[in-house]
Amino acid sequence: MLPEIAFNLSRGCGNPTGFSNLQRGDVVVDLGCGGGIDVILAANKVGSKGRVIGIDFTDQMIGRAKQAVVEAGLHERDIHFHVADLVKSQLSGGCADVVLSNCVINLCPDKNAVYQEVFRILKPGGEAAISDIVITEHIASEPRDKFQSAWSGCLGGAITERNYWQAVSNAGFSEVQRVARHSLTPEELQAMATCPGEDFCPAPSESDLALIEGKVASIKFTAAKPPITASYVGDQDLVHATATYDSLKSFENHGDLLAEDTFKP
Repeated sequence: MLPEIAFNLSRGCGNPTGFSNLQRGDVVVDLGCGGGIDVILAANKVGSKGRVIGIDFTDQMIGRAKQAVVEAGLHERDIHFHVADLVKSQLSGGCADVVLSNCVINLCPDKNAVYQEVFRILKPGGEAAISDIVITEHIASEPRDKFQSAWSGCLGGAITERNYWQAVSNAGFSEVQRVARHSLTPEELQAMATCPGEDFCPAPSESDLALIEGKVASIKFTAAKPPITASYVGDQDLVHATATYDSLKSFENHGDLLAEDTFKP
């Protein structure tokens, strides 16, 4: 059962733990962990031998996520939280099997930089599982400016769907699998526009919401970081190899070719 604090602070647009390929023992990073709902769901999937790292923008939200983990009875699991900008996670490269994000990357001004960071921290062969918000049709400048003035609402930072997919591609991801795409209903638009709540982000007028109805969608997808393809020329032989992170040990005598990153939370 999910703790009430995690459920109440959840303003996601999907369940990336539900369509990601999480395995027992995986290392998982949740970018924009909020109140910890996806951290808890991921921890239950990766089990006692797995590790989950939650990253968020504020100390206050991290504090609530830690409380949620305790209330979920997972305080003895390998779960860590820290405050960081999503474009500079402070994690070592190649540390994660899976990176999750649930309706948070839309809040970041530089989507290209975020996806470059996701790509960097994933192990070769690792997977990103993302739910997010995109704009699917042209929105006039006046309503767009109004929503951008309330950037904390999940509509303020949304970009066009074309530019969003371009950011994923530019980072180097392959095998992008689009799990679902859903045009937001008026009720969902209202909820997204006032995220994380009307105490923080005032509700837009009905007329402003009407101007964007049918022009905003939630997308859910996975994207893979390609496995390593490496060539090494020895004294006698030319060796060609394709390796995932788990098989990097086969190159341990060739330190100049591949350097194995260590995880430093």
